[in-house]
Amino acid sequence: MRLEVDAGNTRAKWRVCDHRGIFDSGKDLQTALAEKPSWKALVEDVWVSSVHDDQNEWILQVFPQAQFAKSQVSQSGLSNSYEDVHKMGVDRWLAMLAAWSKFPDQSHIVIDAGTALTLDVIDEFGRHVGGYICPGFSLMKSSLLGGTKRVMAEGDWQIGRALGSSTQDCVDHGVQDMVACWLEHHRALQPNARIWVTGGDGQRLVSLLAEPVLFEADLVLDGLQIHFS
Repeated sequence: MRLEVDAGNTRAKWRVCDHRGIFDSGKDLQTALAEKPSWKALVEDVWVSSVHDDQNEWILQVFPQAQFAKSQVSQSGLSNSYEDVHKMGVDRWLAMLAAWSKFPDQSHIVIDAGTALTLDVIDEFGRHVGGYICPGFSLMKSSLLGGTKRVMAEGDWQIGRALGSSTQDCVDHGVQDMVACWLEHHRALQPNARIWVTGGDGQRLVSLLAEPVLFEADLVLDGLQIHFS
């Protein structure tokens, strides 16, 4: 049995696999271990993508055999544009690695909609052209509400992009329209690229778009398998 972990800024997604496929999965590793302690003893290999040092310490305490993925100069035909490749978040690298490995020799745009919102472009030769790191949906909203005195809205989201007729709609639709327009702009710049969306807010982003994209909830974990294979 193998445990694969995607430890992001706010959660640690996980799945347990064997030679037949996925045995179990979830979005909170600590809760899963508390609720299902029995499978911990069955795990032999532990592969981890992590952007959080505190999570790393906890994972190593629980699973001393854990192996942590690192961004590479190149792998499986994909090359990194960073001068210091280890400064690229490993989750970004693994998501790109998964997308490229699924459809090599094509251009790709890979978006991870989590606490941070990242967008990376790969050309048809497997070269990482570059990318962006921006605040995610919730960070944009909390920044607006925290930095203004008379703009007030509830924490729950009103999904949509239309012009708002209340402060709640104006805030929520404004943030969501900005993100969707940003992605649509880059789609127009790369009309032949496959568009991949992953991350905790990925499904929300997909629901805002007029044109279809590829949503893969486990794109980082898929890249983790390629990295260690």
